Amino acid sequence: MSDQTYLGSARLDDLARMVAELTSELWILKDRTLVLEHLLAERGCLDPAAVDELRPSEELLARLRREREALVGRVFGAVLDSDTRVKAAVAALDA
Repeated sequence: MSDQTYLGSARLDDLARMVAELTSELWILKDRTLVLEHLLAERGCLDPAAVDELRPSEELLARLRREREALVGRVFGAVLDSDTRVKAAVAALDA
């Protein structure tokens, strides 16, 4: 592996790779979601406006909030030191 850095430090290079990978994964998910919505609408299983017009129940809102918090914790937690990541993981298990 090369010791060369592109953004001035190995840490910045790592963060840039992380952002590029997240962007790639985000596009894959967005693309698949759009295709699924198209297929469901085309087959009469989904009104095309239904997703945008949905008013989520409290139960769905709570689930979305938990999933969002978990994702944010994983993504931003990836740059924390090992001890901090372990403490956060243990705290999540206790919650």
